[in-house]
Amino acid sequence: MTATQTAPTETAVDPIAFRNVVGHFASGVTVITTVVDGQLYGTTASAVSSLSMEPPMMLACLNGASSTHDAVATAGVFGINILAEDQADLAMKFGRKGADKFDGVAHTLSDEGVPLLDGALATIVCKVAETATGGTHTVFLGLVTQAAASERQPLAYYRGTMGRLEPVKELAAYNAVRDWVLLRKTPLGQNLNPADIAVQIRAEADQVQNALVKLTTEALVSRTEDGAFVPTPITCELIESVYDGRATIESGVIASHLERLTDQDVSELERLTAELGNARQDGQAGLDDFLKLNVQYHDRLVNVAGSAQLSDAFRRLGIGTVWRQALEGDEWSRQMDHSHIVELTAALAARDGEAAVTALSDHTEFGKSLAREVIERHGGAV
Repeated sequence: MTATQTAPTETAVDPIAFRNVVGHFASGVTVITTVVDGQLYGTTASAVSSLSMEPPMMLACLNGASSTHDAVATAGVFGINILAEDQADLAMKFGRKGADKFDGVAHTLSDEGVPLLDGALATIVCKVAETATGGTHTVFLGLVTQAAASERQPLAYYRGTMGRLEPVKELAAYNAVRDWVLLRKTPLGQNLNPADIAVQIRAEADQVQNALVKLTTEALVSRTEDGAFVPTPITCELIESVYDGRATIESGVIASHLERLTDQDVSELERLTAELGNARQDGQAGLDDFLKLNVQYHDRLVNVAGSAQLSDAFRRLGIGTVWRQALEGDEWSRQMDHSHIVELTAALAARDGEAAVTALSDHTEFGKSLAREVIERHGGAV
């Protein structure tokens, strides 16, 4: 295979925007496995697809920084384990660096010694035929030597969420409706129309209806006497409850799972912390970036626990999008001081749990204080 590489002279699109857009591509979830001198390797990957029927070939893209990437290059053989709907925990486990990922994981060895995960929706063994490099990844083109499948449902990945395909669609609709409500696309005092919202977010009307029902349990939507849905005003009491709930989850993760924090996790948290500082220098234009980066930072920390349910509960307590409506002009960069995040990141890098919890507590109190100030300025509700 001949591959021509051309170094880009400029970035065609902002990486954060690109990540968001490609997240709209629904895909399956796989674990790529291999073996070198009896040592088993594995990593979670979604950039996997069939390539050819004659001969049967598969394509898998692996990050060059992954130890599994180097092992596949050395071994010349790899397994593709397409995960079933109840194997999200394996996707999380193999998505991290660190300890023996196969500890406690049932698997069977192929004729080549490649570990294949028991219970997977499908397994495919490939011999590396060709490779190509693109950006930070290597594309491994594999000739299929073994393939098997079972009658189960797939684990789907869509917009950062894993689950059964239909629930993932419903969750995407829920997230879109939640943003709709918090961004006040339907102003306070007006009825939320499920049919109109469904058209705007390209979802089914019943999915929007279900999302609105769920948002009533989170106190973000209320019902009128005639049964209509209306946005609930954000008050100081609601803000304080939300901040306390998020702090409880994050402090619990720090107290219980600090040993799971990898160098890669720390590196990403440090990168996000630096970008938060950069966004504050961009005036009003930087507010959206700041809020997105803040979400990514806290999600990364909570994800250390390896619990999809905990991560989902944490995200449902997020109301950051409301700040887009409440903060004014360039003033936001002063108001959204992130110094406590800097302290939290430093404490996590030092694996100092006590200092991390203290920094998180300071960050929470600062957030609640800012919220009270903003809400009171808007007459007691936003």
